[in-house]
Amino acid sequence: MLAREGISPAPEMAVQSAEAAIVAAKSLGFPVVMKILSPDILHKSDIGAVKLNIGSVEEVETAYQEILKAAETHAPAAEIAGVLVARQLSGGIECLMGINRDPTFGPVAVFGLGGIFVELLNDVAVRACPFGPDEALEMIRSIRGAAILEGARGAKPADVEALADMLSRLSVFAAGTGERLISIDLNPVLAMPEGQGAYALDAVIELQPEEG
Repeated sequence: MLAREGISPAPEMAVQSAEAAIVAAKSLGFPVVMKILSPDILHKSDIGAVKLNIGSVEEVETAYQEILKAAETHAPAAEIAGVLVARQLSGGIECLMGINRDPTFGPVAVFGLGGIFVELLNDVAVRACPFGPDEALEMIRSIRGAAILEGARGAKPADVEALADMLSRLSVFAAGTGERLISIDLNPVLAMPEGQGAYALDAVIELQPEEG
C-alpha cells in the first residue's frame, strides 16, 4: 500500500516455501533478513519471527523453518501468508516517522531519529498533514539531533532529501486516507548515505474497522 504512494520498502520478496526463500535470497543478494508475513502478528521480533544476518542458502532454509515454528508456537491462531525475504541494508542512519490522528487537527506526522536515540533524546518534530518536501525538510532539520543526519564528526551525510520526500508522501497519503486511519508507524526508516535513498524497513498501519 505504501509502496504505491512512493514510500520505498527495502528490496523484498514474499515467499511460501523454503525453496522459494532460497531463490529470493539469491536474487536479492546476501545478507538478507527474513520475517513472518501475517496480518495478525504486528511485533514479529518479540516472538522470534524475525531473523537477521542470513548469509547462506543453509541459513535461509533453517531460518524459514524456525520462523514458521515460532509463529505456530506463539501465535497459533494467526493467519500466515508466508515469509518475507528482504535485502539487509547497512551503513545508514535509523530514523522513525509516523502518523497519529489527532481529534482536533486530524492526521499529524511525527519524525525523529530511531534506534537508541529515540529513547535517549526524546527528540521528535510534529507537523499537521499534508505538507510538501520543503516543509518536510524543514521539519527534519528542526530536531536537535539533525547534525547526525548532516554528517557530524566527519561521517557521511545521510540522504536527507530522500527522507523529506518520503515524509511528505506519507503526510499526503495520511491526509487522503480518511477518518478510518488511526496511525501509521514506519520504524525503522533507514536513511542511506547521500544519493542512496531512504527505505522503510518495517511498517504498521492501524485502521478503524469498517462498519457493517
